[in-house]
Amino acid sequence: MNDIQKWIRIRKDLYLQMEKQVRHRLGEDTPELMRYHKTYQNEFSRKWQAAEHAELWDQIADSQVVLMGDFHALHQSQKAQLRVLRNIPKNRPLVLAVEFFDAADQLKIDKFMSGKMSEKDFLKSIQWEAKWGFPWEHYRPILRYAQKNKIPVFGLNKAFAKRNATTLKSRDVFAGKKISDLTMSHPESLIFVVYGDLHLASAHIPFEIQKNLGKPFAKKVLSLFQNSDKLYFQLLKKGEEGSTDLIRINRNTFCLMSVPPWVKWQNYLMYLEQAYDEGLHFTSDEEDDDDWDDDEDSDFAPVDFTDHVGRYVKIMADELGLKVSLSGLSVYTAHDDSFWSQVREHYDAKKQLWIQRLIEDENSFYLPEISAAYLARGTVNHAATLAMHYVHAQVSEAKTLFSEVPQDFLRLIWMEAVAYFGSKMINPKRKTDTIADIKASLVHKESSEIGKEALQLALAQKMHELMVITGVPGHRLQARPRRKLSYMVAATLLGGMMGERLFNGYQKKLLKVSALASFLQKPMDNKNFEAAYYGILEVVESLPAPFQSKKEKL
Repeated sequence: MNDIQKWIRIRKDLYLQMEKQVRHRLGEDTPELMRYHKTYQNEFSRKWQAAEHAELWDQIADSQVVLMGDFHALHQSQKAQLRVLRNIPKNRPLVLAVEFFDAADQLKIDKFMSGKMSEKDFLKSIQWEAKWGFPWEHYRPILRYAQKNKIPVFGLNKAFAKRNATTLKSRDVFAGKKISDLTMSHPESLIFVVYGDLHLASAHIPFEIQKNLGKPFAKKVLSLFQNSDKLYFQLLKKGEEGSTDLIRINRNTFCLMSVPPWVKWQNYLMYLEQAYDEGLHFTSDEEDDDDWDDDEDSDFAPVDFTDHVGRYVKIMADELGLKVSLSGLSVYTAHDDSFWSQVREHYDAKKQLWIQRLIEDENSFYLPEISAAYLARGTVNHAATLAMHYVHAQVSEAKTLFSEVPQDFLRLIWMEAVAYFGSKMINPKRKTDTIADIKASLVHKESSEIGKEALQLALAQKMHELMVITGVPGHRLQARPRRKLSYMVAATLLGGMMGERLFNGYQKKLLKVSALASFLQKPMDNKNFEAAYYGILEVVESLPAPFQSKKEKL
């Protein structure tokens, strides 16, 4: 088995494992639900081709209804919806119609959107947790954008006592009728719909719209799916998954590819785990909707975050040929009181303050002295980042927390680079900032004082690195921040850029696995680490710059 086949097999196994665990927690699909799901999968059995973003914008300009898919537990899904909305010309009248609000709550929606009801009262009045349950924070930016731009918002959902294939069809019929009514009552507007991906199959909501408005109107309906599992593995086999983020299936059907399938399903699994931890039980019969109730006697035991992180540790270690034991891995979150007790017992006040700042800034990190891994957020990127922090600490035999700045600044950058590289092994679609992004952020009027200080430090460090590796004698870093946290923020930025180049070189076979392993094994405690850092940096800077910045993504 060659390296490409091994890469695909490991990730296919991870995807199947994640999807299986999610479906187990949601309950087995009935034959009717399986048929509903198969209809969706058939959408991606046709011929397709990679598309340019301009093709999507042109097709949207020629459409009256845009149906955009939503994978509710994946924040990237809602981010993509907002990106598309922002790219629609401001002079085009818009109507936003969404699944996550019930049509029966329209008066409350209007009141909230007009500023006549607080967010807290609104969520309580529409029973957000009971009826929807997915993080409000993921959808809030979309609604803020609508409020700011005076875009009317309409609910499309209809609550049913039970959820099964019959009610799925009923919801499609109801949503199709509502969308058709909105189209007729707002003939000059683009009706932008956010609804679960499964419902966007041509035989589901699009068919209902066509039934109401006639077959010719189908040409005015555009479907934009997100993250088809089937399409991603086809791209992976062709070696095009890194360069393709938009696929055109036919004239009116696209699919946006922003995350790999295993990331999508792992995010869902982590979301479910956090829900179980809070004493909630998932009772829905379908994978793209949810219905929550209190159930202290749930049959499902929560999945330990240590299992999630440990799974990534094994993938990374196996792929890089490293010997790493999982025996010292214990993952803690903000809910674990014992974590801070251990910190207070083993660290002095100065290091306690550093750790506290890391936690407040939502960093995931590993403390080698007490073999404790802290997971800031239950997401794939954080879990993968933490996994590589652990791998790196094991193979470099790190014995201490590096927190003395500026002395440990280079160590912090390298640790962040390695951690970012590890997260890319799991989520190749992840993007980081570029120097251009840093410069743009510096001139942004709303940048915080500490943010500007960190950005200035990052730019100064890049200039210093250039001088060092090109042999300019005696050059010194032209920045001395007043805040210690600025070093950590700058290290994260610089490490992300360095890790991005490392991964690109590794993926394109420009950097051998043996060379990468030797980099990871460099002793972090060595007094001469600076020489090792610049030796690594010289290799990294010789690798091609891999991507456009994350702010230039769709």
